[in-house]
Amino acid sequence: MDTIALGLLNLTVSTSPDNDRHTLVELAAAHGFNVTHVLHIDEDTFMPTTLIIDSAHKIRAATILAPSVEHFGTATRALTLACTLVVPTATIPCVRGWTPNP
Repeated sequence: MDTIALGLLNLTVSTSPDNDRHTLVELAAAHGFNVTHVLHIDEDTFMPTTLIIDSAHKIRAATILAPSVEHFGTATRALTLACTLVVPTATIPCVRGWTPNP
């Protein structure tokens, strides 16, 4: 069974959105992910970290794919509280067991 994944494309850092979309397709195929949604964000996106995590939750994604770590922006660490992050050069595992109210 394929793992559900959310694709993330940050148009603020992308120099070639078409190439980045192709990278997402290749990344999904290489890891056996089923990308059910690609989320586009940019510098005008309101609360991007919340939007990314909410979008992943709504589609029940266990993983968020991006063409590079730069597409996660400053949200990288926060996103690992919700999902595993995968880029072509690295996999950043989800931090299990975290709770906001220890």
